[in-house]
Amino acid sequence: MSPEAPTLRVRSYVAWTLRHGRALWVVALLLAVPATFRMVTLYAHLRSEIEQLLPREEASVLAIDELRSRMQGLQFLGVVVDTGTAENVPAGDRLIDDLAARIRAYPPGMVRAVRTGTTEERRFLEENAPLYVDLADLQTVRARIEARRDYDVSHAMGASLDDDDKPPAVDFSDLKARYESKLSGTQGKLKSDRFSSAELHTTLLIVEAGGFSTGDAHKALLQRVKGDLAALGGPGRYAPGMRVGFSGDVAISVEEVSALVADLSLSSVLVIVAVIAVIVVYYRWWRSVVVLVVPLLLATAYAFAIASLPPFRVTELNSNTAFLGSIIVGNGINFGIILLARYVEERRAAVPVEEALVTAVWSARPGTLSAALAAGASYAALVITEFRGFRQFGLIGGIGMVLSWLVAFLLMPSLVAWLDHSPETAPRPRAPGVVARMVPWVSRFAVPITVAATLLTAGAAWRVHTWDASQLEYDFSKLRRADTWRTGEGYWGRYMDALLGQYLMPTVLLADSPEQARALVAAARERRLKDPAFADMVSSIRSGEDVLPPDEPAKIAVVEAIRRDLTPRIRHALSADDARQVDRLLGKKDLRPLTVADLPLTFTEAMLEKDGSFGRTVLIYPRPNHGLWEGGPLLSFVASLRSLAATTSRPARVAGSLPLSADIISSIERDGLRASVAAFLGVVGVVVVVFRGHKTTALVLGALVIGVLYLFAGSMVLGVKINFANFIAFPITFGIGVDYAVNVISRYVQRGDPDPSAAVRSAGGAVALCSLTTILGYSSLLIAQNRALYLFGLLAVLGEICCLSTALITLPAVLIAVRRCRFARAASST
Repeated sequence: MSPEAPTLRVRSYVAWTLRHGRALWVVALLLAVPATFRMVTLYAHLRSEIEQLLPREEASVLAIDELRSRMQGLQFLGVVVDTGTAENVPAGDRLIDDLAARIRAYPPGMVRAVRTGTTEERRFLEENAPLYVDLADLQTVRARIEARRDYDVSHAMGASLDDDDKPPAVDFSDLKARYESKLSGTQGKLKSDRFSSAELHTTLLIVEAGGFSTGDAHKALLQRVKGDLAALGGPGRYAPGMRVGFSGDVAISVEEVSALVADLSLSSVLVIVAVIAVIVVYYRWWRSVVVLVVPLLLATAYAFAIASLPPFRVTELNSNTAFLGSIIVGNGINFGIILLARYVEERRAAVPVEEALVTAVWSARPGTLSAALAAGASYAALVITEFRGFRQFGLIGGIGMVLSWLVAFLLMPSLVAWLDHSPETAPRPRAPGVVARMVPWVSRFAVPITVAATLLTAGAAWRVHTWDASQLEYDFSKLRRADTWRTGEGYWGRYMDALLGQYLMPTVLLADSPEQARALVAAARERRLKDPAFADMVSSIRSGEDVLPPDEPAKIAVVEAIRRDLTPRIRHALSADDARQVDRLLGKKDLRPLTVADLPLTFTEAMLEKDGSFGRTVLIYPRPNHGLWEGGPLLSFVASLRSLAATTSRPARVAGSLPLSADIISSIERDGLRASVAAFLGVVGVVVVVFRGHKTTALVLGALVIGVLYLFAGSMVLGVKINFANFIAFPITFGIGVDYAVNVISRYVQRGDPDPSAAVRSAGGAVALCSLTTILGYSSLLIAQNRALYLFGLLAVLGEICCLSTALITLPAVLIAVRRCRFARAASST
């Protein structure tokens, strides 16, 4: 092979950038102002809700949108007090009562309802008890009382033929349990009307947020509650040893968003500081920081701004796209690093500035362009998926990669020329780096390295061939904030679940009419009786008829007849307990048919709609069950609910967090393979086009395949399962990982030297620096509290290490070993 030389086109381009450098920078900085504003606006609209990850037309997303358009609220904040001991429960109740009094004064838009127990509901049920008893049961009561009345009349008149017969018992114990169960489902560990348990040394306050709120409204509510709690003196003022925590979807929203914001802020700072540090250490030229970082930050701002404009119209970031700023910085700097490394190499050889720039642009352009296009292709592959978390990631990331390359080659030449304007400002020579010192070692042990790599690749391929669906992460509890199970909502939510015996937030079947809802309730209760797996998941089923009972006029008529039948003689025959039961059963004396307006507010949750409609929903309250955090049981349960919803003429919509979680799992299973294949094919196409079918194409693609094999096998060995966040590491590794092999091979081809050692010495240091900056970008996520981000960072770092080691060690070793084998065969043949 013979070395190549810069073309006239490259020289003309460099001269043009130097001649118009001032104008280019003025335009770039002016565009940066609105672009930065757009980027800041996107981050200000950071959303942690899982529906933000799914396609807008997904069934669960459409259902949750319909729920929010029809209903008033259904978002709760639980204030949980761990009293420490059973003796402190009364003190905990006093704290809850004092706090509740303050919260009730909040604006209606912030708080819809405050509950410390079921006193209001129980009082209402006791006053209207007969209306909540089945008509047939009331008729049974009347029949028993009439039987006793007839017996007494017969004996009083001497009409009885049997002097030894016993009076019929007036016993209502069989109906008592049914009456008690009407009080809003299961009572969990509650022994009274309060949300308190001496057994669990826990007391609870439930706050229903006003309307369906955003993360900002949730944060404001929680902060205000915490402020009032502090104003009361905290739990220690009421009793020593008491603790307070927060649970419910309001607490989850605030906790997850705050973790994302904290993680992003810290990771951004760490990435910038670490990248600057390694740049300075590598180049030993402080001006390199300005040359690399300023254009990169401009490209990052441009990427977010363009994504927010038509036709893309990204208006808010989700938990997948929130950390893209750090990713673009860590990945996009690679192109500038290669360009600057070639320039510095020439300048240290005393080449003039413009000529060094020409050589750098000419030398770095093929490899970096192919790397940028490959990375863009791998990101773009995510755009073809339906999963919104992937699509936005691919869109912004792909734009960021292309812009990082364009901005580097457009703005860096003039910036370099301004900063390096004399011999005193030129980069100083430095000793060979780690990669240069490693090259002789790779050359010396090329054959053993090749053999070891072959065996390792075979082992990795064997391990990967055992991959199956068990490698997917179905347990979403493992993807929440790391400390949630120790001190956060996950920890306190367990207290609330144990106390209530069911989740506060139901899964809602949205019907189109009360008649359809009644049919759904009947089908759901029948399935609960026949399907043990379904019954294990369901705590209670509620509908409009459970809170606004049917047949009210007929029931009132029966109650009036019972009261007439309850003569003093019959009352005297009753035991004191039976008499109390009868009085409770008959309720207040002035019974009248109930309306929705008569019902306690908690009875109408998710039933009374904004337009005044009532009874068109069915509430399925899940039982606290770890199966709801696991893929198989979760998918099965949601499928059961959807099959129930489909039993009516127009299928009801199934709304709630469980259907959303199930659809996320299905989306990953559906889109994961498609995106990975598309990313790989896109990268292959870019490499083939750039190298134009040259024999080195197979070397680049071979290095990529081996690196990805190592990544897959390594993730399996480490037990890192694929989830909706870290899956992205695989297609991204295709695009970013090929970068290293491309730049090494490109330098190898340009030098025309059959020995690859020189190419590795020349380009290897810059390639290693590219990977190091990318690793730093990913490694910043390893300190993230959000476990999904942490696992993404872990896989991405593993992918970088695999692809870099393949490009700098395995690939050169294979080339050297093959060359030696050819020499050996040629020598033996002569």
